[in-house]
Amino acid sequence: MKPNNLIVGMDFTELDHKLCKYVNFLATQLPIDHVNNLFVFTARDVFFDLEKTGDRGGDMLLKSIGEKMHKRFDNCFPNIQHVKNHALAGFFIEMFFFQYNKTNTDLIVMGKKEGSTGIMAKYIIRHIPAYTLIIPEKAKHKLSNIVITLDQTEHSGNMLAKALDFCSQLKDKPVVTCLHIGHLPYYSELGETISETYRHSDMADINSIYNTFFEKRKASFEKFVEEHSKGYEDIKPDIKFIAEKRTYPYLALKDYIDDEKADLLIMGTKSHTGLDSFLLGSFAEKMISINDKVPMLIVK
Repeated sequence: MKPNNLIVGMDFTELDHKLCKYVNFLATQLPIDHVNNLFVFTARDVFFDLEKTGDRGGDMLLKSIGEKMHKRFDNCFPNIQHVKNHALAGFFIEMFFFQYNKTNTDLIVMGKKEGSTGIMAKYIIRHIPAYTLIIPEKAKHKLSNIVITLDQTEHSGNMLAKALDFCSQLKDKPVVTCLHIGHLPYYSELGETISETYRHSDMADINSIYNTFFEKRKASFEKFVEEHSKGYEDIKPDIKFIAEKRTYPYLALKDYIDDEKADLLIMGTKSHTGLDSFLLGSFAEKMISINDKVPMLIVK
């Protein structure tokens, strides 16, 4: 991944300026050459009604918005050589997909207001095959501590290579942590059920079984990371394993990035349509919803 060409989603709120500052900071660490600021006017009926007027009011509206974007954003990216502004009218995803294809985009950057669920970013991730960077309103301008969360699937192995490639391009080499959450939900409930049903079993037996399970998963994950990080000798990732017994594993990830003061969280996902979108909702989308501090890079 070489993020030379970006789309930055704008919405004419105060979040825009914070988003611009972060992207400009990012350009001090990565070779970003082009930024395409994109605003989508989603009131399609209003636009088409304006187009029917004799003076083509819809075109005039978009031109006016473009001029305002020029005044508002052009001076916000002193570290980036080429900055363009685009105002389009239509469905949100369709216009982003159109701009993605037109500009050969490497990375889409979206902001996230504090307390929001990041719904627009989720739409982008589900429907556009681009890497997506989500910048919370409280994000700090640092990239010294990066966490890559992984499972042990083939897709996750490919994602790790892409994530390490991204990290290797940073001007100031970060500390990189590969994190796996070994998840055993309903631990307490199962223990109580077994103890009540089978009187010869006690919690000591159950704890022993669970601990053995976690130890095997931890050893397997360490081997997985070592195998899939070959070729990136300049980055020696730390390997962390969390044994999580709560029902929702994303809570363990949220606790970890907050406690360890992560500067960037990298997660992998596939393009999602139909039923597959439900799979994204179980982890990545939950993190987008509850994370108000740490930027998230979604890799496909």
